[in-house]
Amino acid sequence: MEKKQSTKSLAKLIILILGLGIIAFGGIIACIINLQLNRELSRYFQEQLSQQATVVNEEVNYSLETAFQTAKWIQNSFLREYDEKGFDINFINTLSDDAHKYFNAEHIVFFNERGVSVSNPKYGTVPNILLLQKALSGQEISILDKTGARIFGTVFLPLKDEDSNILGVIEVRSSISNDALLETISEYSNVDMTVFHESIAFLSTIDLMQGQEISEQQILEDCRTGKSSFRTETFFGTKYFSYYFPLFDSNGTFLATIMLNKEMNFLTALIYAIFKPLLITILVFTIAALVSFTYVIHRNMIVPLRNIKKAISDLSSGDADLTARLNSKSNDEFGELSLEVNKFIEMLQQILIELKKSQDSLNSLGSELQINAQESAGATSQILANIASVKRQTENQNSAVKNTSTVLEDSSVVVSNLSALIDEQTAGITQSSAAIEQMLGNINNVTKSVNFMSDSYETLRKTVDEGQLKLSTVNSKVQEISSQSEMLLKANTIIAQIASETNLLAMNAAIEASHAGDAGKGFSVVADEIRKLAENSSFQSKNISAELKKISNSIESVVNLSSDSQKAFTDIVDQISSTDRIIREITNAMDEQQLASKQIFEALSHIKNQSVDVSEKSKIMNDGIKAVSQDMSSVIQISSTIQASMDEMNAGMEQIGSATQNVSTLAAETKSNITEMNSQIGKFKI
Repeated sequence: MEKKQSTKSLAKLIILILGLGIIAFGGIIACIINLQLNRELSRYFQEQLSQQATVVNEEVNYSLETAFQTAKWIQNSFLREYDEKGFDINFINTLSDDAHKYFNAEHIVFFNERGVSVSNPKYGTVPNILLLQKALSGQEISILDKTGARIFGTVFLPLKDEDSNILGVIEVRSSISNDALLETISEYSNVDMTVFHESIAFLSTIDLMQGQEISEQQILEDCRTGKSSFRTETFFGTKYFSYYFPLFDSNGTFLATIMLNKEMNFLTALIYAIFKPLLITILVFTIAALVSFTYVIHRNMIVPLRNIKKAISDLSSGDADLTARLNSKSNDEFGELSLEVNKFIEMLQQILIELKKSQDSLNSLGSELQINAQESAGATSQILANIASVKRQTENQNSAVKNTSTVLEDSSVVVSNLSALIDEQTAGITQSSAAIEQMLGNINNVTKSVNFMSDSYETLRKTVDEGQLKLSTVNSKVQEISSQSEMLLKANTIIAQIASETNLLAMNAAIEASHAGDAGKGFSVVADEIRKLAENSSFQSKNISAELKKISNSIESVVNLSSDSQKAFTDIVDQISSTDRIIREITNAMDEQQLASKQIFEALSHIKNQSVDVSEKSKIMNDGIKAVSQDMSSVIQISSTIQASMDEMNAGMEQIGSATQNVSTLAAETKSNITEMNSQIGKFKI
């Protein structure tokens, strides 16, 4: 069954392409707006941060001006009281405390006309000598300077009397780079501020920023040369717009790098606020466009195409209504296509009407032709069957004659070969009889040798049994000797113990004899001899013990060897018994072989006599087969002639039958085609 091919909808494809195109167009518009908005917002915030940098400089200058005004206040206050108090330390400390308390001045130092400090050291003691000398010469100095990482507003004002004589100098220093400045900038500008000392963040309003290092050294190089830079950075998971700019003193000396930061979170919210309605608008527009396109395509394309498809499907289904027509009133491409389909249906309708008329006349002619062809084919088939039957009988007869002749020839050859084989068999039987007679003699000799070997193995087995019995007796004796040697060792141990005790008694006797003096001298000699006898006995006991141990070891080796010998004799007895059993089996087998050889010899003699009779009868049979073979040659020639004639007749009738059969087949096919044509034309409604 042919697999149905899946179909694709062109209208759906067009709608899909249009939808994707609208979505892609909206996405491109959104991306362009996003990029342009980011670019413009970045430029805007760069300008804003640049303006804030100006505010920072103004705030720094304001702080410097505040320091100057503080110094002016101190100067005026000092000069009003100078005539009365002069450089009184309490007066100076009071002015310094008030300036520190009310104006946040960190350093307030008074110098006399010689440039010597007359203030409390807690407010500073080490001035800038160069600036101090300028102030002593009558100059008012207001500058920014840097000490370590801190930036100060430093003011030197000369103290003059009414005659403009220099009475001394007042120095006021206020910290510029402090948390108050950063908080002020952050509060009024809504930005974060960081002051760097070299590349390390010294002060910052960003949490955890203090102590961080600038990663790009190019930023520092740009700031040292007076250039500012703008970039986007991320600090501790938060994105910022960063603006780096330098801070210089009034002489153009680089003091520090300052970074202003603006968080980008509000920018994301701003972009989201802009893009949300834009995306909703694009989505609504896309849905409306898709619905509109779908409706137009369905109404103007899909419906007409479905009608055309249905009409063509009806035509191809084999059960079509050729009277039906498509609606072709529209003036578009589908209307023209429907008009052409209607023309095709009308043309097909006219063709089928003409075919219907021709089919009626062909139907009657086909029926007559089929009847005549079937009758001719039946007669021809009957004649051909009769000829085939005669031919089969002739072929069977010819085959039987040939087979008989072949069998006779083969029988003659077989009989001749049989006679030769019988002669060869007779000679072979004679040779076999002689060989069997010789084999019988050899079997008798082998039987005698095996019987002799069996007797010898029986004698050997008895001898081994006696040796095993004697070896057992020896093993028992050796075991007794081993036990006696152990008893001797025990007795020698007792003797050694007695000798030791005797030696001890002799020593005690000698001691008692020495106590007895002259009366015990004779007993002392006897005790000394007993001691020597005990020592000699102990020495001899040790030697006897060593020898007995050697004898015991030797006896133990003999016991082990005796055990091994007894095991070996046991294995020999087992092997002899096994060998004797095998010899007995050989003897029985040789007896059976001798009996069988005698029976074979008698059978060969009988076969030899029968072979002579068969040879004589095979010669008589061979002569009869040759006579019959000559008669069969004549029969074969006659059968060949008959078969050739029947082949010629059969070939002619087969050609006639084939032609008749072809005519009958063509007639049947014609009839079938006419019927099929009638059936197919009948499916159409015309």
